[in-house]
Amino acid sequence: MEKGTVKFYNRDAGYGYVSASSGDVFFHISDVQHELKQLLLTNKWRDEPIVFEKRDSKKKDGEYEAYSINIDLAIRRVGYVELEEGKHSTLLFIKEFNGADRHFFHYTNVKSHIADKFISIDDGDPAVFTLGSNDKGPCAVDVVLIDQRSYLESFASFIDCNLALQDLADNLCEKEDWDYINNKQNSIPVLRSYINQTCKQLVRQDKVNFGISSYGDEYAFFNTGLVNNFQDEIYAYFQKNRKYVEHQPWGINTPKWEFLEFNTDQSKYYKYFEKPADIASYFDEADATKLVFDTTLTIRPNWEHLNKRRKRIDSSAIQSMNEQEFRDTIEDSINMAKKRIRRNYKTAIPHFYDNEIQFLIPMCERKNRGAAIAAMVVEKQEQIYVVSTILTLDQAYNNARLLAKPDREWLNP
Repeated sequence: MEKGTVKFYNRDAGYGYVSASSGDVFFHISDVQHELKQLLLTNKWRDEPIVFEKRDSKKKDGEYEAYSINIDLAIRRVGYVELEEGKHSTLLFIKEFNGADRHFFHYTNVKSHIADKFISIDDGDPAVFTLGSNDKGPCAVDVVLIDQRSYLESFASFIDCNLALQDLADNLCEKEDWDYINNKQNSIPVLRSYINQTCKQLVRQDKVNFGISSYGDEYAFFNTGLVNNFQDEIYAYFQKNRKYVEHQPWGINTPKWEFLEFNTDQSKYYKYFEKPADIASYFDEADATKLVFDTTLTIRPNWEHLNKRRKRIDSSAIQSMNEQEFRDTIEDSINMAKKRIRRNYKTAIPHFYDNEIQFLIPMCERKNRGAAIAAMVVEKQEQIYVVSTILTLDQAYNNARLLAKPDREWLNP
């Protein structure tokens, strides 16, 4: 058995070359085993160590072809992500496929992760990793997440998910600007994020409703939390995916459901359900006070995290500040935000992250204290508030829209 890497792969044609010490060898996708096949199909194969056998080519005399090709599982391991709720954050683990071992990892251990961008990590994501360590002990490193689908697309198969969401925005729900504030996409990134997170929360809360027709066909639907111009609630409707199998091998699973349409209770599929679907909830009514910022509490900056997120601030002057100047700017922004919140409590915008209600408060430059250049994230820890990180205004609006349309005083789409 030889060792090497995949040198080239043509996903459309289904062939490529593996590279080893003995030279480059042709292969076809039909001779690739399951774990590596998942990486090839998702374009995640680069730099992965592989093992393979070599035989005489069936098509070209005097040449060889590779077969029984797979990830070198003596070096790399495969498993599924498991999320575990910690005291102040969600902990990330990978449980080995066909094994009981579980390994902690941090999002910075994800291969090719760009530190200034959010990374979506969901429970059940298939992953390839290496056993390593960090300053806290053994962990999974060089993690490759191979499922790049949104949560909604892993829940249900779509002919074209983006087209379905665009139709929802254009023709069904109340008109709203679903684009980013600064980095305009000329599309609907905020709506995509909103529907994905709503779907995830509804699954977590067991609020997806299921029904069955008199012919035995299975259906599902959930409440998007959106309404049309007549204030009719909009639902997402699905039917059981005929290609679904309950026990699937390691890799990207086929969704259990297949998307039908976004519609109100006027949908022809509504008749299969006994009752309406409830909206996602992020706090108990008894805990509604969590949505109001308490200006009497101390606010303490987490300087280490804030420094790491300095790149998210839309100001070249702040980017080039020394440590003391940066701290003075943050402190000044906190004090100014507290004054604004005392005058208008809506200045502190609640958002939902990591299963907790947190707040977004404006960060401004001293020369223009009326215009926000970023959002500071404030979370309550025991009897104080902690400014834990910084978001771009686009990221902040994305998160805030999950609970409600944000007040336009400073986070203005």
